Amino acid sequence: MQRRPSRRSVLASAGTVALAGLAGCTSGDSDADATGEPTETATTEPTTTAEQSVDWSEVADFRTWLIDSADESSNGRFDYQGIGLDQIVGVGRTSVFDVAPEDADGALVQSGNTILLGDFDADARVADLEADDGHEVTGEREGYTTAEATETGTELAVGGDALLAGSDLAVWIDAHAGERERLEEVHPTFTRIFEGLPDRGLVSGQYGPPLGGEIDAEAIEAWGHSTAELGAEGTWVYALEPDSGEAAIDELESELGASAFTTEVTGRSVDGRFVTFTAAMRSFD
Repeated sequence: MQRRPSRRSVLASAGTVALAGLAGCTSGDSDADATGEPTETATTEPTTTAEQSVDWSEVADFRTWLIDSADESSNGRFDYQGIGLDQIVGVGRTSVFDVAPEDADGALVQSGNTILLGDFDADARVADLEADDGHEVTGEREGYTTAEATETGTELAVGGDALLAGSDLAVWIDAHAGERERLEEVHPTFTRIFEGLPDRGLVSGQYGPPLGGEIDAEAIEAWGHSTAELGAEGTWVYALEPDSGEAAIDELESELGASAFTTEVTGRSVDGRFVTFTAAMRSFD
């Protein structure tokens, strides 16, 4: 029997790999109702993604920072959280910045890099770096002041709307500035996925199947998940390979219902190769 994760452990891991469980991994609790009444399936006319376009002024800010990895072995995993920010703001590499959780609107993690989003006093945050003997200001890129940790080589960047920590930050800064193609411009499948995700408390996604699951890797091109808060209803959108059939959809529903993070699947709809599920999620104490 799998031990139920606590609310704190889930939030503490948001932005890394714990949300993979929210996206449909198996081995749920014994009381998860994976064999209850079948879920009614709604089917609509297929939607294509070839001509998807994005009005970047209208989307959630974190989407303007997402990049397509040049590493073919990368699954492009990203995790955004607008809740539980005390678990990530001021922790680890972002601790050099004198900001509190309430100063940030959200946090994005992709490829090990952390991007804090909000309305920041950029001059004060640059002063934090200049006053720290372990960091050196190195220049400027697209309006963001750049710096580096002298011992570890960790890169940092400071702007009025974002604080960054990680490596190869120029790639993310250029994408946000529109000087490099963003994730959705390279793979418009994700635009269609985001259109089906209504919440911004926790949002995650990647290419291929969720980590730790037993879902057929060949069936899933990409997926995304969102929920307003832990314990609230969650939404999952899967982009399946064109030749996937009803059996693959049934398998996805079964695996989602068996997840340690859900109690039951409450809705299922199919739009061409895009499948959307809603599920009641467990509350965490």
